Amino acid sequence: MRNIYLALLTVLLLSSCDGTLNQTITKENIEVTALKIKEDKGLDSLKIEILDNLVAISKGRDSYIKQQKSESLSKYIIDDEKFVKNADDLFHKFTTEKITYKVLLKEADSLNQMREGLNKNFESVYKEIDNFCSTKQKEIDEREVKAKRIKDSLNQMIKIKLISIKETEIDYKDVIEVALQLTNLTNKKVEAIAFDLELTDKLGTVVATLGCKSNSGFSKSDIKFWYYDRWDNTEIYKSLRNTSASHVTAKQEITKLNLAGELLSAYPMSDNYETNFSYKSPDKLTGYCPYLDKDDELTKKVDSEREKMFKRVKDELKALSTYNEFSGQVYDFSK
Repeated sequence: MRNIYLALLTVLLLSSCDGTLNQTITKENIEVTALKIKEDKGLDSLKIEILDNLVAISKGRDSYIKQQKSESLSKYIIDDEKFVKNADDLFHKFTTEKITYKVLLKEADSLNQMREGLNKNFESVYKEIDNFCSTKQKEIDEREVKAKRIKDSLNQMIKIKLISIKETEIDYKDVIEVALQLTNLTNKKVEAIAFDLELTDKLGTVVATLGCKSNSGFSKSDIKFWYYDRWDNTEIYKSLRNTSASHVTAKQEITKLNLAGELLSAYPMSDNYETNFSYKSPDKLTGYCPYLDKDDELTKKVDSEREKMFKRVKDELKALSTYNEFSGQVYDFSK
């Protein structure tokens, strides 16, 4: 009798689960249904990510931004009105095409299989890319160690003191004026200087980092001024408004100095030195390398196969294509 009861219970649970999955995806049922589906502990990360994103999309722009967990990208997300319209279009398309949760999750399985196939075929290429990136990172780490020694030396030659931060006006434009006193601690004339000045408030929060250059020389000491307006230097202008010199601590980092005609630089090769991405080999190689140029043959080879996969997704996986279409429209990088 007990076995019959358990069998009936299993049938009921399976029927209930199947009924949930066979629902058409709508803006109204996504949150509750996604929660029920996620009770399945065997759900993979891709399915969970898609469901969580759809729930966030249904709730609006702020919820979606929070879900993405990326401050750097959030400013590029379209405004609230456009976001709501695109979200409504997304769920309307799910409804009109009768796309169910079962279809969506089945397509997620297909996408995982495509990815696994791509990764397997390009395992040796991924290793080659990782080796390139690791070697590059080692070179940059060595460069940074050398650069730090030079910057420490340069910082011993010049003392930079923050004098004032104030709002003023130049040519009918509102600007922030930053006055700095530069003191030469050497017996040679400073012909030019480049440095960063990090301003930190009393709670230890970085208020702004000023990238300063001057080709106006001085022998002993000089007061120099830098100006930041609301158009060309928006972030710094906003950060320094209502801030005074007494509210912040300044930390200098001199990167380049022309001392009596001798150029001393922490980065002698170029002003536009390579960014340090602090690359580390991931547990699972994916072919990503921030130092690899887009025109490199390795990049082209992987990108070509990925394009083929994206075309397959578009042609074969209609539900995911609809979802991806929204994801592609949600960012506006022209801002």
